[in-house]
Amino acid sequence: MKKELLLLAFLVCLLSHAQTPKIVFEYDAAGNQTKRYLCLKCSSATGKSDQTKEAGALVEEKIVPLSSEELISYYPNPVKETLYLTWQQQDHNEVTSVQVFSFLGQVLGTYSVGSGVHELNIPFQNYSGGIYIVALYYSNGSQKSIKIIKQ
Repeated sequence: MKKELLLLAFLVCLLSHAQTPKIVFEYDAAGNQTKRYLCLKCSSATGKSDQTKEAGALVEEKIVPLSSEELISYYPNPVKETLYLTWQQQDHNEVTSVQVFSFLGQVLGTYSVGSGVHELNIPFQNYSGGIYIVALYYSNGSQKSIKIIKQ
């Protein structure tokens, strides 16, 4: 009887340890999975180390924007009549022109942007309902695009 109880206790301990998670995931600030790895000697059941950062330890200089699209704001989306587009200048890199494309790639409108201008109103009332791409062209040759839905 003692052997059976000892064997039962051993199996319970073995099975309870077998249920601890061994795969650990890491995520970026946007919530996207960046890493997945097998953790054989984790310090806790979650696989995370015991090191924590204080909220005051985070300095704004260390916080990196998720993407350059944060510098571009536009509303409303979906648009009915007019799209209001604003942007911030980044590193002496100004927006030189804005183009509106159909989803098939046809250029529907081109708007030149003067130096120091940080906003543009694009009329959409003459376009039919669907998906459009608005591309912003910068002075250094780079391009950013956003998807707009027309109701």
